Amino acid sequence: MRLAHLDITNFRNLVSVKFMPIPAGFNLFFGQNGSGKTSLLEAIYYLSLGRSFRSNVTERIVNKLADRLSIFAHLASKSAQFTPIGIERRQTGEIKMRLNGRDIRSIAELADLTPVQLIDSHCHELIEGGPSIRRKYLDWGIFHTAPDFLRIWRQYERILQQRNAALREQRSKKELDSWSFELISYTEQLDRLRREYSGRLIPLIQKTVAELLNISDVKITYYSGWDENQDYPTALSRSFARDSYLGHTQYGPHKADFKININNVPAKDFLSRGQQKLFVCAMIVARGTVLQMQANKQTIYLVDDLPSELDSLNQHCLIDLLSRQLTQVFVTTVQKEDENIYLTKSSMKMFHVEHGCVTET
Repeated sequence: MRLAHLDITNFRNLVSVKFMPIPAGFNLFFGQNGSGKTSLLEAIYYLSLGRSFRSNVTERIVNKLADRLSIFAHLASKSAQFTPIGIERRQTGEIKMRLNGRDIRSIAELADLTPVQLIDSHCHELIEGGPSIRRKYLDWGIFHTAPDFLRIWRQYERILQQRNAALREQRSKKELDSWSFELISYTEQLDRLRREYSGRLIPLIQKTVAELLNISDVKITYYSGWDENQDYPTALSRSFARDSYLGHTQYGPHKADFKININNVPAKDFLSRGQQKLFVCAMIVARGTVLQMQANKQTIYLVDDLPSELDSLNQHCLIDLLSRQLTQVFVTTVQKEDENIYLTKSSMKMFHVEHGCVTET
C-alpha cells in the first residue's frame, strides 16, 4: 500500500493541508526551518503508528487553537484499489481510528497496512542507544512478516508481568512454577521468531553496509537474553533464587539485543557520527528488503533533513540506494536546489512548505 492522498487537520502548525504524493518515487518537501516540513513526516508516522516520533504529549501535537487533530488518507494498492484510513485524537487523549469505513480499536491494523520507516537525526541511537531500541528494530520487521508475532509478544509481556508480580509478593513456589512454565513456552516461540528473522536480515545488512560504507568486516550477532550455552528452562531455573531476591525476572526475550561489531570493535566506537547514520540507513533499508521478500510489502520511507550529518557524496549514495527500492519516499530539506535529489532517476514531486501550508511546485 502507498499513500495516494493525505488530508491533515490541526496537526501542530498544519491547520488544513491536503496533497497528493507521488506513489512511487520521491516526494520532496522544502522550506525554511519551522515551516512544518518535519510535522508532515510526523503526521504520516502518526497515522501509521498512533504516536509521534517527537513527543508523547498530546497537547504538543494538537494545534493549540483546536480541540482535536485528524489525519485521513487513501491507500493505493498495486491493483489501483483505494482504501480509506484515518485517525483522530482529541486534546483529552481520546482516539478514534477508521479503516475502510469502519471503526477499529487497534492501531496494529493501520500499522500493518502502512509500514513506515524513519531516517532522522536521532537514528544513530540504534547503534549508540540501549538494547530496547534494537529490540524494537527487530520486532518491527517480525510484526510485518510473521502473523503470529503480535499475539506471542503480548502474551509473553503479560506473563512476564505476572511472574514479576509473584516474585515481588513472594508468592508460593507452586504459583511461580506455573508462571515460569507459561513464560518458557512463549519465550521459546518469541526467540524462534527473532532468530529466524535475524538470519534473513543480517546478510542483507552486511551487504548494504559494504555497498554504502565499503566496510566488509561487520559481525552482527543476535543475543537471546540469556546464556547461549544453556536452554531457557535451565537459565530460568538457575536464576530463580536471584530472581526471588530482586523481585523480577533477570533473563529472557525482554533482555535480547542485536550486537554489532566492526573489526572486533563495537560499532559505536568504530564509526563516526556520519558513518553511524549511513550504517543505520543500511539497517533500515535491509529491513525494508526483507519486508518485500517475505511479505510482498513495500516500506514507506520518511527522511527528515536529508543533509544532516551527511556530506554531498553520502547524500547521493543514500538517495541512490532509496531510489533502487522502487517505493514511496518522503524527504525534507531546507534548500530546493539540493543537487543530490536531482541525481536520482526516480520520479519526483516537489512541495514548498511555508507557515504550515503546502504547495506543489
